[in-house]
Amino acid sequence: MKQYIFLLEFPVGPMEVKFEAEGMLDAFTQAKDYVKKIMKDTSSKIDIQFKGTVYN
Repeated sequence: MKQYIFLLEFPVGPMEVKFEAEGMLDAFTQAKDYVKKIMKDTSSKIDIQFKGTVYN
């Protein structure tokens, strides 16, 4: 499996998160769900940016 790294831009600063997935679409879906959950809890706007891939 590969690790896909995304940069989440919060109003207070950026945060880097990694998702293990078979492919890019699966990783992006995981990232979108994660951001939706955070936005629901904090009600702040978060931007997603793909940073890179780690091959294991």
